[in-house]
Amino acid sequence: MLRKPNIRNRIIIGISLLVSLLMAFILPLIIIQFSKAIDSAELRQLEELNETAITELNASGRLAKALASVVSLTPQFQQAFAQQDREALANATLPIFKVMKEKFGARQFQFHNPPATSFLRVHKPAKFGDDLSSFRHTVVETNSRRQPVMGLERGVAGIGIRGVVPVAFQGQHLGSVEFGLSFGQAFFDRFKATHVVDVALHLPDGSGWKAFGSTLKETRLGTDEQLATAFSGQPQVVQTQLGDAPVAVYLHSVSDYSGKPMGVLEVVMDRSDNLAMVTQMRNTVILVGLAALAIGIAVAWIIGRGITRPIEATTATMTNIADGDGDLTLRLDDRGHDELADLARAFNRFAAKVHNTIGEVTGVARQLDDAAHQLASITGDTKQGMDRQLQETEQAATAMNQMSATVEEVAQNATLAADSAQNADTATDAGKEVVTSVSGSIHRLSSEIDGAVTVIRDLEQETGRIDGVLEVIRNIAEQTNLLALNAAIEAARAGDQGRGFAVVADEVRTLASRTQTSTQEIQQMIEQLQSQSARAVSVMDSSRHTSEQCVALAGSADQALGEISLAVSSITEMNMQIASAANEQSAVSNEINKNVTNINEIVAETGQQTDRAAQAGKDLARLSDNLARLISQFKL
Repeated sequence: MLRKPNIRNRIIIGISLLVSLLMAFILPLIIIQFSKAIDSAELRQLEELNETAITELNASGRLAKALASVVSLTPQFQQAFAQQDREALANATLPIFKVMKEKFGARQFQFHNPPATSFLRVHKPAKFGDDLSSFRHTVVETNSRRQPVMGLERGVAGIGIRGVVPVAFQGQHLGSVEFGLSFGQAFFDRFKATHVVDVALHLPDGSGWKAFGSTLKETRLGTDEQLATAFSGQPQVVQTQLGDAPVAVYLHSVSDYSGKPMGVLEVVMDRSDNLAMVTQMRNTVILVGLAALAIGIAVAWIIGRGITRPIEATTATMTNIADGDGDLTLRLDDRGHDELADLARAFNRFAAKVHNTIGEVTGVARQLDDAAHQLASITGDTKQGMDRQLQETEQAATAMNQMSATVEEVAQNATLAADSAQNADTATDAGKEVVTSVSGSIHRLSSEIDGAVTVIRDLEQETGRIDGVLEVIRNIAEQTNLLALNAAIEAARAGDQGRGFAVVADEVRTLASRTQTSTQEIQQMIEQLQSQSARAVSVMDSSRHTSEQCVALAGSADQALGEISLAVSSITEMNMQIASAANEQSAVSNEINKNVTNINEIVAETGQQTDRAAQAGKDLARLSDNLARLISQFKL
C-alpha cells in the first residue's frame, strides 16, 4: 500500500491544491465578469449612440417646429395668409427661406389651406393648389387638431424631418405652415464623423429591407429576422465581424411623427479595443494566478516546517512515555506565544495531570483492594443472615396458616351463636305474649270477684287452666335461665368484648329465677284458692287483693321478658359483629399469609443476589490487582 504523505507534505499539497482550485474558480470568474462588464459597457455605449441619433433627429424636428412657430406668430405673414395674398406672402418669406436654408439646412417651406392643400411653396413658388392629404398626414393632423406636429414623415421625395404649426389670425384658423429639414446621407456621414461609428437606417420594402442611408455602403450586418424583431420594439445586439474587425451591432426601431415605427436604425461599433482589453486582462490574471500558486507553495513549505518540528518533538516525547520506561516527568519546550507553544503547554499540563492522576489512582487502587476484601467478607455475613431470615419467614408463614384456620373456625362458631340467640329472641317473644294473656285473665278475675260466689265452679275450672299457664311460664323461665347460662358461656369465650353481654346474661338469669319463684308462689295461691273455695265468699276481699298482686307480678314478668328480648337482640347483634370481624380477620390473615409468602420469595431472591455480590467482590479484588500491576508500569 502507498504510504500517506506526512503533515508537511500534506500542508504543501493542500495549500497548493487550495490555491489552484481558487485560481481555477476565481480566474475564469474574473475573466467572465470582466467580459460581461465589457459587454455591458458596449451595450450602454451602443444605447447611448442610438439615443444620440434619435436625439439629433428630434432636435432637427424641434428646430423645424420652432422655425414654423416663429413664422406662424408673425402678424405680417398671418395677415397675408388671411387675405390669401400669395404674392405678398411669397415676397415676405423668400428672403427668410434663403437664410434658413443656409443656416439650418431647410429644404421645404410652405403654407397649406385646410385640410392639406398647398397654398404657397416658398421653395417652389410656381407650384401650388395641389391636394396633399393623401400622403402628408402631418398637415392633415395639424389642421384637424390645430396642434403643432413634428417628426419624420415619408413624402413624395422620401423621408423628411417636418415641423408643421397651425396659423390663425384674429382667432380664425387659417391653415398651417411647414418647415422641412434635410434628412439623408449627409446626416449619417456627419454622425459617423462625430461619433466614429457606422450608422444606417433600414426601411421595410415589401418582404425585405432597403437602406435609406448608410455609412456601410452596400453592407448590412443585421439579418432580416433581426431587423423585423427590432422593428417590432425589441432591440437587438449582435457581435460579428466587419471584414477583419470585430464589431458590435445595435438594432433599434425609429418612429415617425405619430410614434409608429417606420424603420430600424443600425449602429455598428468597432470592439477591437475591448477585445484587446479582455485578452490583456486574461493574460494578467493567469500570471497573477501562477505567481499566487508559487507564493502559496512557498508559504505552505514554511508553515509546514514550523508546524512539523514541534510535532516531531512532541511525538518523540510521547514515544518515550509510551514505549520507554513510562517516565511521566518528561516535559516539552513551551516557550513562545503561538499555537504550537500552546500545544506544548497543554501537553505539559496533560502530562502533569496524568502524573497526578496515576498517583491518585495508585492510592485509590489500594483502597479499592481493601474495599473488595471487606465487600467479600460483608457479603458472606449477609448470606448467612439471609439464610436465617429465610428459615424464620418460613416458620412465620406456617404460623399464619394455622392462625387463618383458627380465625375461620371462630367465624363459624360466631355464626352459630348468632343463630341460637335469634331462636332465644323468638322464644322470649312467645313468653311475653303468654304473660300478657295471663295479665288479662287476672284482670278479668278481679272484675268478676263480686260474682265469685255464683261462679265458684267456673273459678275452679279457670284455676285449672291457670295451672297450665303457670306450667308454661315455669318452662319458659327454665329455658330462659338455660339460654342466659349459654349466653354467659359465649360471652366468656368472647373475652373482653363479651363482658357487657355477660352482665346482661346474669340479669336475664336473675329475672328468670324471679319469674320461676313468682310462678311457684302463684301455684301455691291457686292451690290454696282451690282448697278454700268453700270459704271464697268470706275471703273475697283477700282474693281480690291477691289477684291484684298477680296482676303486678304478671306485669313484672312481662317487663322481665321484654328486657330478656332486648338482651337477646343485643346478643344476636354482637354475634353478628363477632362473625363479621372474624371474617375480616380471616381475610386479613390470608393477606398476611400471602405477604409472608412474598417476603419468603424476596428473601430467597436476595440470597441469590448476595451470592452474586460475593462473586462481584472477588472479581473486584482481581481487577484491583490488575490495576495495581498496570500502574506500576509508570514512573512517578
